[in-house]
Amino acid sequence: MSPICPAARSATILRSVAAKTLHARVLDLVGEVSPLLELDELRDGLLAALRGAVPCDYVSLNQVGPDSDQNWSICEPPMPIESLELFYRLAHQNPLAERHLRTRDGRPYRISDVVTPEQFHQTDLYREFYAPIGVEYQISFALPSTAAEILAIALSRRETDFTDEERELLAVARPHLIQSYRNALHHSDVMSRQVLRSAPLADQKTLQDLGLTPAQAKVLRLIASGQSTSDIASELRISERTVQKHLQGVYHRLGVSDRSGAIHRAWQAGLPSAGT
Repeated sequence: MSPICPAARSATILRSVAAKTLHARVLDLVGEVSPLLELDELRDGLLAALRGAVPCDYVSLNQVGPDSDQNWSICEPPMPIESLELFYRLAHQNPLAERHLRTRDGRPYRISDVVTPEQFHQTDLYREFYAPIGVEYQISFALPSTAAEILAIALSRRETDFTDEERELLAVARPHLIQSYRNALHHSDVMSRQVLRSAPLADQKTLQDLGLTPAQAKVLRLIASGQSTSDIASELRISERTVQKHLQGVYHRLGVSDRSGAIHRAWQAGLPSAGT
């Protein structure tokens, strides 16, 4: 039996300590997220937990697809609606988004894993969106979505790139975070059907009392009634882009992230006990 040299023993110990540290960090991250069953609570809690586990300047949950009025984003810290609209317009240029649509590989990747800094800097997305807020580095991973869309979490930094250890942490945590997200989707769907089974749609004044403008309330009532963006644009004699801007304002004022959340609030507000 050959003796183990001190250097080899030290390296083995260091690897063991690092593995335990990684395991503990993953457990902490998953432990913060797994109890959250309400979808909006889960989305907010997930971003906060990720920012604590992997320090970054921005963390966001983004859904981006070919139909721009279905795009949405939750960002911490929050961004103005105008900035989000710019992001939606240029998001297809993100090297990580391009890679995901091409490969459907949802594991964590850094922009630096995919393109050079010079290539990234040549995109309109970098020049118009990331450069003004100082973002140079990003890592993202995907959650389950349709083939034409991307539902992904992105962590962004100004000063330093993400390490291999941070990428490994996200890779190990990702299956557990996906399961937590699916649990919240199922829970929210069940609860919504129970709550809305006997709920009338809130009227214009009730929606305005929630903080919406008259135009936003009108658009929300039409959306909640099942009309499409093009139908609403025709009925109100406005452009589809204007309808989308009103919807973004609705999401912001109601504290929701997407159309289904806004519709839920519109119906929920119609319950007799909603305002008491």
